[in-house]
Amino acid sequence: MDGDGDPESVGQPEEASPEDQQEEAGAEEASGGEERPEDEGEEEAAYLDELPEPLLLRVLAELPAAQLVQACRLVCLRWKELVDGSPLWLLKCQQEGLVPEGGPEDERDHWQQFYFLSKRRRNLLHNPCGEEDLEGWCDVEHGGDGWRVEELPGDCGVEFIHNESVKKYFASSFEWCRKAQVIDLQAEGYWEELLDTTQPAIMVKDWYSGRRDAGCLYELTVKLLSEHEDVLAEFNSGQVAVPQDSDDGGWIEISHTFTDYGPGVRFVRFEHGGQDCVYWKGWFGARVTNSSVWVEP
Repeated sequence: MDGDGDPESVGQPEEASPEDQQEEAGAEEASGGEERPEDEGEEEAAYLDELPEPLLLRVLAELPAAQLVQACRLVCLRWKELVDGSPLWLLKCQQEGLVPEGGPEDERDHWQQFYFLSKRRRNLLHNPCGEEDLEGWCDVEHGGDGWRVEELPGDCGVEFIHNESVKKYFASSFEWCRKAQVIDLQAEGYWEELLDTTQPAIMVKDWYSGRRDAGCLYELTVKLLSEHEDVLAEFNSGQVAVPQDSDDGGWIEISHTFTDYGPGVRFVRFEHGGQDCVYWKGWFGARVTNSSVWVEP
């Protein structure tokens, strides 16, 4: 025999038994019953297309956002106009609690962008309070005795009353301690057109504190970088002195919001640091915690 088959296995087909014939007939009937008319899908599409616009918007609003932009807007011109329009995304925002129902409907022109930015809104910094030691931080400079993670309130410190979930902080030493994170905005879900055209606000925050028994210095530097890490915008707090027994006491918030920063931003580099002013061995320098970077809707 030609080919790779087994000659002993090749022969005349055996006659099917009555039982097998009945099973095959039943299978054919079942498969025949499951067949749908070729034009059934067209009838369903035509039915949806006849719906009044307010009702069709409510139907579409029940679908996942990704399905709306990737599939539904390709169905026909009418659906494309609905998906690209503001009423559908305002409705989704209201249904998902991103904006109150019954509020002003003309405050924003781009409800679709507002929806996606709101769904992505989160702190883009990893491990901002030291729960994972120094995990996620780069370019770590351990001046003096280096960084150390301590439990709140720490020696000669105060509790962090601004967020009950914050339990730890980073303590610096008698020489400058610095650490940074670089956030890849595209990897976090923010696409080029959004960053270049809409240029959503990028808000950075940090909290710092000193000890009651030692003065210290603190500094924050945040840079918006291009694809090739060119600096397109920058904020620097300068060296902030926290004197011993400062009247401010407690934890101090520092924040900055980048707007109208121009096209090309792809990365955010967040860097902060501190040291003490008395040059004591140990961890008497600035304390930092609850750092954050947010892309605002």
